[in-house]
Amino acid sequence: MGGAVERLSNIGERGFITRSLEILSSLWISSPLPPFDDASAYYLGGSWMILKIDGFSAHSSRYPWNSWGDLGWKAATSCASDVIAKGGYPYFYMLSIGAPGGFSAGDALDIIRGFREAVEEYGGLFAGGDTNSSKEDIWVDVSCIGFSGTDPIPRGAYPGDLVIITGLFGLSGLARIYYEGILRGSIGIGEIPESVVRATSRPRARIEAVEVMRRYRKCIRGSTDVSDSLAESLYLISEASGYEIVLEKTPLDPEAVGIMERIKADPIDIVFNGGEEYELVIVASRECSEEIVREMTRRGVKAEIYGEVKDRKGVGVIYNGKRIPRAGYQHFISV
Repeated sequence: MGGAVERLSNIGERGFITRSLEILSSLWISSPLPPFDDASAYYLGGSWMILKIDGFSAHSSRYPWNSWGDLGWKAATSCASDVIAKGGYPYFYMLSIGAPGGFSAGDALDIIRGFREAVEEYGGLFAGGDTNSSKEDIWVDVSCIGFSGTDPIPRGAYPGDLVIITGLFGLSGLARIYYEGILRGSIGIGEIPESVVRATSRPRARIEAVEVMRRYRKCIRGSTDVSDSLAESLYLISEASGYEIVLEKTPLDPEAVGIMERIKADPIDIVFNGGEEYELVIVASRECSEEIVREMTRRGVKAEIYGEVKDRKGVGVIYNGKRIPRAGYQHFISV
């Protein structure tokens, strides 16, 4: 009699990726970026080609208040954001979509329109695609190719480096709480605050940051985007470097404060356990961090220094003397 079947929900997304790489590691391209990084890179024709594929199902990434166009927008933005985090400009995009035969053709075309609007926003070009039938859910995959004239940025950090975070956080974390309320039947879609709807419908990748990252590449140690949660992104930097990160303040969005107080949400939870903000976590040497923040601000990107990489071995993110839980979306496990 055979044993119990080990399911993907038992090992989670990270476990599945780890096992997949055990099978594929001997085929990994020659790249300064390791397999677990945001993207891969290959030196070709005098510049670095940055390669990425990303995707999701409507069930896992489309809130009830999102349009189908929003789903297409987020699919392209997710891919572009990973290329940007490595210091590259995303230029070429390819799209694959799967849907049941009974799905509305108009809604499917709205996904394509949302994808197009995002690609136009980031200054890219469409380079091909594929269509597939699925049994139930709708899914979208986007692959993109970017280029950089400077070395791609890994997820590195050294003791004494400062942690720069772009944007503000909290509205996406509130979206998760409201969504859980919808699933329980305790609230309706009409009760979702407009600021939460806006933040989670068309999040925008930080394309304006690329030139700043190139200019200061020599003193930028590491970078990653924020897609699964701010906590997860910070932990990825800590994990890759082997040093703990200590934060002195948090990037709490003032727009989220009133809502947070009204529904009695935990500010640490909503800031660090959101997702799909597509902001950047950049680690840079102390000497040029202030210059990076000033240049980001000049280009319309809100950025601040929030903490420091400590000379303390280990994997951890600390704020107010307490360890921030490592939380974030994992396919096969999360709702």
